[in-house]
Amino acid sequence: MKNKQVLFYPGDKGSKAYRIPSLICTNDNVLIAANDARLVNQNDNPNQINNVIRRSYDNGQTWTESQTTVAYIGDEGEDGPAAIDIALLNDQATDTVWGVFNHTPGGVGWYLSQPGTGYIGEDKKLIDSRQKGYRMLADGRVQTIEGEATDYRVDQEGYVYLNEERLSTIYAKFDSEKSEQLFEMPTSFLQLIKSEDGGVTWSEPINLNLQVKEEWMSFIGSGPGIGIQLQHGKHRGRLIFPIYYTNELKLFSCAVIYSDDHGQTWHRGESPNDGRLCDATFLSAEHYGKDLRQFELTESQVIERENGDLVVYMRNHSGKLRVAKSVSHDGGQTWSQPIYDETLVNPVCQFSLLKVIDERQPEKEVVLFLGPNSETERAKGTLRLSEDGGETWITEKLIEPGSFVYSCMTQLADGTIGILYETESDQPGLLQSTFVTIGLDELTE
Repeated sequence: MKNKQVLFYPGDKGSKAYRIPSLICTNDNVLIAANDARLVNQNDNPNQINNVIRRSYDNGQTWTESQTTVAYIGDEGEDGPAAIDIALLNDQATDTVWGVFNHTPGGVGWYLSQPGTGYIGEDKKLIDSRQKGYRMLADGRVQTIEGEATDYRVDQEGYVYLNEERLSTIYAKFDSEKSEQLFEMPTSFLQLIKSEDGGVTWSEPINLNLQVKEEWMSFIGSGPGIGIQLQHGKHRGRLIFPIYYTNELKLFSCAVIYSDDHGQTWHRGESPNDGRLCDATFLSAEHYGKDLRQFELTESQVIERENGDLVVYMRNHSGKLRVAKSVSHDGGQTWSQPIYDETLVNPVCQFSLLKVIDERQPEKEVVLFLGPNSETERAKGTLRLSEDGGETWITEKLIEPGSFVYSCMTQLADGTIGILYETESDQPGLLQSTFVTIGLDELTE
């Protein structure tokens, strides 16, 4: 292994902690590494969390300073708004980098997310004083639910104005004492950002809830890790991002969202939990209940087989302590009954997955899997290699013997593999994201 260096570490740039790695390589061989900047502590949301990236133009030998791509203005600390768990994807046809992530307003995390899209109609955002409901138009004008004009408006940063007096932002934590303040609906929003210059500049967040979230869904979030672009079959060129979500009973299911027009519009496929067989009956992601928690499917990653099939690998709560997987023959719209890969030990933790090209044996379907190799702890980060599309795993290499949590992989221009993974820092209890490169020959020698 080479180029080992810590890219995101506790205290850097004023952030108490960093988590959740994503890593891609663009058409122009720019490496983009992303993390959550968890400003006051390492917790998930509810918390004040921004997305940050670093870029490398020399295969990971040196990196730019970190830059913030998404930061919502609201309360500070654990009551702050979040942009969390980004997953990156490079559209090879347009060389556009996409990032999908979960946004929540202050005081809201996955468990406190209420059912709903956060919108009314096709383009009117629900905002609420908790005394009376309002809707916000795309230009920031605020109307009553019935469509009557009000003296409110909301600017691009989210600040609320009443008769041109500025209040707080709609992303602030709800406070019943602030009777004139308006608040974003307390739910989860799946959002996108894009860069058309290799990560130098980024768009404002694009909300996907109206396209991919149902009113019965509470939480909705990204994989995280990476998305993929399909290379084979009738869906060639399709962009795919893994996501997961909860129903009204807070039970998790995963799926993918996909775009056939280079990110202009998005659709959500079914979940492997839709039509899943359970004691001669069939489940659905919407309706299965708390007595069936063993069927929960959460963070996932996807690969494409040479025949055009997709295989999704899923973190799960079955108790088997193995990665679940399911196959799609239609580009992610429907899935087979989930099974478990007995080789892929997992202590209920995110993992990374990557289809790669081995120039020494281009006829092989080479897939890499990286995750904690333990049933009891997030440790012993192990890289496994398959030459038959993930059917069997023939070699493995220990990447990190100690603490090993979330990870992400990409293939560099020279064919080596870039890895960004979480391990414990020199500050007890806090993680850092470490970058390293490894050659395929190191796995097969």
